[in-house]
Amino acid sequence: MSIESYNDLSPIFNVPDDVVLHIEDIADLVGMHPESVRRWCRDGKMASYCFGNKYIVTGHDFKTFMKAARVKPKWSRE
Repeated sequence: MSIESYNDLSPIFNVPDDVVLHIEDIADLVGMHPESVRRWCRDGKMASYCFGNKYIVTGHDFKTFMKAARVKPKWSRE
């Protein structure tokens, strides 16, 4: 399933691929604390760029992370 097919599931997936997102933008989109998002970046879970302890993430990398984080039903994992 492509990322484009997720567009109807959540407005999160309407983020353009080439947009630059800051930690606070992502935190607002997913309803998490900015430090949680920062930790995803620091730990390498979400692809990001770091400039002087400031992280930025492309829209494409954000959507890729969200797709990978999607929980699959138990019956589809077997």
